[in-house]
Amino acid sequence: MKNQYENIEFDNPLKELSSDLLWEKTKKQELKNRILLDIEKLESNERNKYAIRSTHNKNVNGSTFNKRFSIAIVVCLVIVSTFILTPALAVIQEVYDKIFSSNHIDDTGIKTAINKGYGQTLDQTFYDRKHDITVHFEVVMMDDKETKLLLTYKSKDTNLKNYYLDIFEGDTSINLIVGNERKKLNNVGWGSRYYDRKENKVAEAVSFESINEYEGQNIRLEIENLTIYDDNGASTVHTIWPLSLKLDKSVISKRITVELNKNFSFEGETYTIKKVEFSALETRLVVTGSDTKIETDQSGMQYRRMSKLEHKLLNARKIDEKYGYIVDDKKSGVFLKSAGEKVEPIFSKGEVEGAKDDYIMIFAPVKDQQDCILEVGDDIKIPLTGSGTIEEQAESSGKPNYDALLAENGFTAEPLSNDEMKEMDLYLEKYPKEFSIDRTVIGKVKNHENSKVIEVFISQPGILSEIQAANPEEAEKVRKENGLSFIPIYLNQN
Repeated sequence: MKNQYENIEFDNPLKELSSDLLWEKTKKQELKNRILLDIEKLESNERNKYAIRSTHNKNVNGSTFNKRFSIAIVVCLVIVSTFILTPALAVIQEVYDKIFSSNHIDDTGIKTAINKGYGQTLDQTFYDRKHDITVHFEVVMMDDKETKLLLTYKSKDTNLKNYYLDIFEGDTSINLIVGNERKKLNNVGWGSRYYDRKENKVAEAVSFESINEYEGQNIRLEIENLTIYDDNGASTVHTIWPLSLKLDKSVISKRITVELNKNFSFEGETYTIKKVEFSALETRLVVTGSDTKIETDQSGMQYRRMSKLEHKLLNARKIDEKYGYIVDDKKSGVFLKSAGEKVEPIFSKGEVEGAKDDYIMIFAPVKDQQDCILEVGDDIKIPLTGSGTIEEQAESSGKPNYDALLAENGFTAEPLSNDEMKEMDLYLEKYPKEFSIDRTVIGKVKNHENSKVIEVFISQPGILSEIQAANPEEAEKVRKENGLSFIPIYLNQN
């Protein structure tokens, strides 16, 4: 009976659903065979159910065929969804929460991957009865460097505003169980989180080390504990959220590495771009330089000083209450340009460590790997291909315009009075060992009333940073404890 369907082209309905969904020949045949088996089972059930009334079938053959063909397409759609999530299927099934493709998630790699239909659908729900939290595991995606687990959790009775899955520095951990093997997975960056106050719902993209080596295997992931951050500090919610899945090959993005070894200079330092790596989740640059090396203090402890290149990248970062870490378009920084479009850093991966003396810069995925340029400020443009000439304008040798830099960040400077100079002298005399760097006071912030800022400092030749308290009252308290009645502006000499 199923022979009448064997020549049906099931690809056409699929193509109408998504022009982006491409199937290998073997997968197409496998899919078609599975659909035909399902049709055969349906027909068998149909014959058993209506055996007594078989004489009526002659009048409804056309409608039966249409009905069964429709069933075949539905079966086809269900099978397709187990392979890969495409934009068209996501619209039909509404598998993942749309918050993950919105600006509320500050990892542009996740948004890009979702919009391109990349990832393995999970669609599993777990109810944490003890804490009245309903967890929905939505999508998992990965490359050879990291795994992204996208999930939401909500509650009717438990306020989730301060609940976090913090595997970076909190009490949360991700454990992998395969057979008798149990492994705690390391974080990759901080991940991304958004809390919907109206629905009391959290959307979280947890980022941890790649588990691509378990491709095709049945695995179990366990999220152990949540971390609460509130006015009382940090505390732990003891729980376990389990997730079982078979890791599909389609979820693993390949990484393309281009060896470069291109040199450039920036603010008196020399840097070498060793290589650039492309994947569906990110674009990663591995850089070494004269100020990226591990240093050792007098006690023998090793530490890493923030390089001028990293300062420049972070110069364009700002924290937005609604959208997390975003780019401040008013400031210069470090970006990529691909196919004529600006590609932003993924700031939530700002502390991903590389090999000794290496500095890792991570950006969103690019559109065209053959047309990709690193832009450092307004003056330096470096093609990230084997060919191409580095454009590097001469740096200004004049005195940096600190007033303009301060104004760019919303500050106005004014000189210290004699009494304020005495306060500063006493402060520096009282705390001479506090500073590991040489810095000079060049003024104070004008109109500092009701400000959360404790101090402002400028790193040569012109990168501004600031230290803030939680609120203006706390900032004023800290300044008074230091014996200061103003917000000092420091110039770092090294």
